[in-house]
Amino acid sequence: MRTIEVNILADDDEEFVMNILNALAQKRIIGINLHKDVVRPGKPMTVNELNRLVDESEQSRSYSVEEAKIMLGL
Repeated sequence: MRTIEVNILADDDEEFVMNILNALAQKRIIGINLHKDVVRPGKPMTVNELNRLVDESEQSRSYSVEEAKIMLGL
């Protein structure tokens, strides 16, 4: 058995590709395991909130890998 991950590149093609995969699954040629999108914990943000956080992070001090390891005790 071989496992293959399929990424549908265009939203317009999703129905077409899924129809083909479902037809193959009905003939028991393939099995389909759909994975949900990964959702990270935390409160949902608006685009403005996200942009503000990105702007703040770009303006804040950056650390070298060595400095970060020292701060984290690694």
